[in-house]
This record gives sequence, structure tokens and C-alpha cells, in this order.
Amino acid sequence: MRRRFLCALLCVSILVPAAWLGWANQDKAKSGWTEVAPGVLRSPGPVNGYALIAGDKVLLIDAPGHSADLAKHGVRRIEGVLLTHYHRGVCAGLGELPKNVKFQAPKKAEEWLNPKAVEKYWRDSLPLRGSRTAYQVVPVGFENIEYSLVDGKTLEWEDWKIDVLDTPGHALAHVALIARKGDGPRVVFCGGAFASAGKLWAPYTTDWDHWTDAGLKPTAESLRKLLAVKPDMLCPSHGSVVTKSIDAALKQTLATVEEIGFLRSFERFTKQRLGNAPQYRFLAKEQAMSNGSKPWTQVSEHIWLTGNTYVLTSKDNVTLMIDPWDQRSADQFAKLQKDQKLGPLEVVMFSHAHFDHYDGVHYLPDRDKFQVWALDAVAKPIAEPFLLRAPFLDARTVKFDKTPKEGDTLTWREYRFRFTHLPGQSEFTMGVETVIDGKRCYFTADNFFHQDMFSGSGGWMGLNRSFPPLYAASAKKVLDAAPEWVLAEHGGPFEFNAEDWRRRVQWGQVSAKAADALCESGNHQQDWNPHRVHFEPLVQKAKPGAKVQGTLVVTNLQGQREKLTVTLQGRGLTKDQSWDVEVPTGTLRQAVTLTLDKDIGPGRHVFIVQALAGKRLDPSDAFLVVDVGR
Repeated sequence: MRRRFLCALLCVSILVPAAWLGWANQDKAKSGWTEVAPGVLRSPGPVNGYALIAGDKVLLIDAPGHSADLAKHGVRRIEGVLLTHYHRGVCAGLGELPKNVKFQAPKKAEEWLNPKAVEKYWRDSLPLRGSRTAYQVVPVGFENIEYSLVDGKTLEWEDWKIDVLDTPGHALAHVALIARKGDGPRVVFCGGAFASAGKLWAPYTTDWDHWTDAGLKPTAESLRKLLAVKPDMLCPSHGSVVTKSIDAALKQTLATVEEIGFLRSFERFTKQRLGNAPQYRFLAKEQAMSNGSKPWTQVSEHIWLTGNTYVLTSKDNVTLMIDPWDQRSADQFAKLQKDQKLGPLEVVMFSHAHFDHYDGVHYLPDRDKFQVWALDAVAKPIAEPFLLRAPFLDARTVKFDKTPKEGDTLTWREYRFRFTHLPGQSEFTMGVETVIDGKRCYFTADNFFHQDMFSGSGGWMGLNRSFPPLYAASAKKVLDAAPEWVLAEHGGPFEFNAEDWRRRVQWGQVSAKAADALCESGNHQQDWNPHRVHFEPLVQKAKPGAKVQGTLVVTNLQGQREKLTVTLQGRGLTKDQSWDVEVPTGTLRQAVTLTLDKDIGPGRHVFIVQALAGKRLDPSDAFLVVDVGR
């Protein structure tokens, strides 16, 4: 009897801990946090953070959320957060942490995390006057962050030693954190510097400007730094943890980044990749790369140029202007009129929607005496500068008299102008074909420069809604038209050379394949586009408690229907707004209404959009801005 009792007791003593362990493991599974290495947990997605565990204490690497669930792993105290970068996905959970938790971020991240700096960013960037911008910026900044993570710094926490490595590229301020316990494996938390072999998440974040590889160079250098560390484990914000063939994965990504960086320059492609670049003449070399401050160059009898601005005269001396820039265009035109005894200005045209090609219209006298023309696609953001997010926009609206469509022809005096949509540097670009002084001419805006000027093109970037295939298609239009003169901007008109344009078409095609290779979806026009999901109008005005109406716009280029859950979040909404949308190939436009809280304060409020395809976070950088009045 006694033996049976001891046996039963032994069974219970085994079963009870086993049951407890089972429940504990079940709780851990429910938490979503998974152990990826001894003492290292990874948060559930769609953006992944990490936690270093020491007993009942934890140090977080990034804070995308879910910190409360760490209690299921025995965590009683969160001692600190180390941020790899400032993107809102890795900062989303900072607000849910206790106030005594210490936050540390890269030194240069203060510009996009400090409350006053963040407020200034949103105030100054819509509309955006330049091209340099930050992406995935938080709607409201955070207090009490120490901007102390600098290259070469070493932190010690419990048994962990953590080295800081500067790795900009994916963000303007970005570090990787190399953590090691004793002689254990080197665990590298690399943020967005790497996603998977050969891939980057949201590659448009490497667009530090529109016409160079300014962001891709540091992206590549950061991958070289990660290679030199020789990680035993690579832990990204987007993508799976890598424990095998890490060198090969990093090298593949580096090669892909370097290739697309090389291809950002048509000049490099034609001279170094293809060789024997064709030679062709500048038409006004003294104006090349000028800003309109130089005296006028007479390109031929009836056309004049200074900087961006062309003036065309008719046989009876009446004038037409293309691309006035700032006060200098008005001043220079007045001088040209006087010196050459020219007649009145009758028409002004804008080649594309960048302020340095149209804001001079506000300084020209007698606005009611001349008409303004531009292709409908060009006129759209200029007439409504708060409708879309785009670079180089002026906040002042412009009224258009004529907005021809693709292929339309307009007549002015003895000239006939054929208008074409010519996207490349920007989606909002037109080409204009006409004959001037017996020469077949093609105005091409900032798309194409002489191969010896800038990098041979105006560059492409997601923020500009410009991509290599658009360059290839636009170059093909010019090649097929075979003009004699290409009237490019920034003082760079040049003679047409058919071989040069065949190379430009090829450059666009090759660049498209290289860009696709870097993208997780395999389609750069999908992943490299921060506007794939967006709201129109982007900026609205409303009063507290008002209903705000707009249009949700989603573009799908995957070739098959796509299901997304789109959520609008932010302080000042009566509740988070969410829409389940099914997007066919092409573009979906859906009317939406949201309600502001009655207690929302005056000022500019930014509401962030999160789009989920299943558990995958879409890389688009979407938001809606409401200026609330009293």
C-alpha cells in the first residue's frame, strides 16, 4: 500500500511540473515572441524587434510593440531600448513602455524623433520644396530619448557586450548592434540594412536625392561593414533570422546594391559598361548646368535660352516662354525683350512639376495677358500642390488655361506643338515636339541630359514616381521621333544621336531588371514606390469633430488580385479606421470618410496608414495630414 502511494506521489510530482511547463510553453507560444538564440527573443511581426534576456530583466532592440507579452517569458522589468533607426515601425511600441525605461537611439536620429524636430519636419515637408527627405517618419516625436549610439561605442548590459556599428543607407541615421555574451556567438541586429539574400525592404529609403546614388553608396558600405563583422546570426527588422551562409547572403545583397548604384548613372552605363560612347554636340554649352543667371544664348534665330528657361519668338516678334524659374526669369525676360525689341508674352508652358521649372510664373508681370499651358499630367500637382506627395512642389497654386492630353496638338502663331507624356525623372513630365527654324525639335524636360552633363539623366526615385521602365519608354518615344535637336533643360540642349538614344532605352531596361532583383516582390515598381498606398488629397483642412472625406488609392502591379487591410491610426481620430480592400491589377480608388475627435487640438495632425497583406507589412510610406483649425 505504501509502495503504491509513493508511486502515485512520484507520478504526480512528475506530471504537475510537466503540466506547468506545458502551460508555460503554451503561454510563450501565445505571446508571439520566439527564442532565436539562448537569451534572445524575437517579437512577432510584421516589423520584428528583439529582446536580450537576463533573468527577469530584458533589454529591447527596437520597439515595434508586444512588450507586455514578455511577461509570459518571466520578464518583470524592461531596462532599456536600443533603436537601430528612426522609422516608425521600429518605434511603434515606445509609447506603451513604462516612463522609467531608458531609450537610446543613433546620434543623428534626433532630427526625426525629437518632438520639436518631428513637428518641424511635417510642417516643412508638405509640400516638399526639395528632393532630400526622410521616410517612415513618426507622426509625433518622443521625449527622453538619448541620442548616444555612435559608431565604435560599446555598451555592457548584464553579461552582454554590445558594439555599435554605423550603418546608414536604409535610413539616414541607422546603426547595427553587435551583441555577444562572453565567447558566445556574435548576434547582429541589423535593422533595415539587410532583409534577405539579395533583397532590401522598401528600397526607396535609399533615395537620398533624385539623380545620384547618394544613398546607395552608404547602403553598400554598410553591407561591407556587416561582412567584416562576420556575424554568427543576423537579425533584421524585416525578414527571417539568418544563421547559415550569412557571408553569401550579405555578398549577394551587396552585389545587387552595387549594381543598381552603378546604373543610377547613364553616363557610367554608356561609357564604362558599353564603351565607345557616341559623340554629339552641345547646342549651348556655355549654359550647361546654369541657373538662369547667365546672359541669354541664342540657340537659333527664334529661340533663346538661359538656365532652364527657353523663349521662343514668332515671325511677328510675339513670345512664348517655357519653364520660368524664380524672379530671375522675369528679370531676364524683361532684359531680353528690351535688348531684342521683342513683343508681348502670350503663352507660358511648364515642362514638368518641379518648382524650378514653373515658380517664375508668379513673378511675371501682366498675368492676365498670357495663357498657361501644360500636359494634364503635369498640371495636376501644380494646380493642387496639397493633393499628392511629391518633391519640388511650390505651395502656391497655378491656374491653367489649356491642359492637352497625350498626343494632342496645340497651335500658337506659326508653330504646332505636339504634346506627349514623357515620364522618367518624374511622372509629371511632358515632351513637346515642334519645328523651330527648320529644325525638328523635342523638348524633353529634365529627363535626358547630354552624357557629359550631370549623370546623363535627371535620375529616378520612388518619391518622384519615376522608374527605369518609364525612362526606357520615354527614350523610345524620342528615338522613334528622331528629332534633330533635343532641347533639354538646365542649359543642356544637344544634337540628337540615334545610337545614344538606343543606349538610353537599353539603360532603362537593364536598370529595371537590376532594381527588380533588389526588391522582395521582384517588382521594383511595386516595392520602390512609397505612394503605392496613399490618400488623396494628402493634406486637408477641418475643424474638431468634423468628418474628413478623401480617396484611398492602391496600385497593384503584381499581375494578380491582392487583398489588403488598410488601417489609419493616430491621435485625434474617434477610432482607428480600417478597410479591407481587394485590388485588381491596376489602381483601385475608394472613397473613405473618417471622423475627428471633438477634443482634437489645433495644428497639423499626421495620421499613419498601415497596409497588411496577410501578415506582411506593405513597404509603402502612407499617411494623411489634417490641418485642424479652431
